[in-house]
Amino acid sequence: MKISDSIRGAMILGAVVLALVIGGFAVADNGWQKVSCIGRAIVGGVALSNIHSVCGL
Repeated sequence: MKISDSIRGAMILGAVVLALVIGGFAVADNGWQKVSCIGRAIVGGVALSNIHSVCGL
């Protein structure tokens, strides 16, 4: 059961980091536009390595 607990902990940590990153973008200039651009890019199938150039981050 230790492996399951480790995976659960990693997922929680990942979710917290993701929330902090999205929150950081949200409070920046044009933050909500950037967050929505990132969301549309992910849904549209843009590679994670190309989101920076697509959304002008």
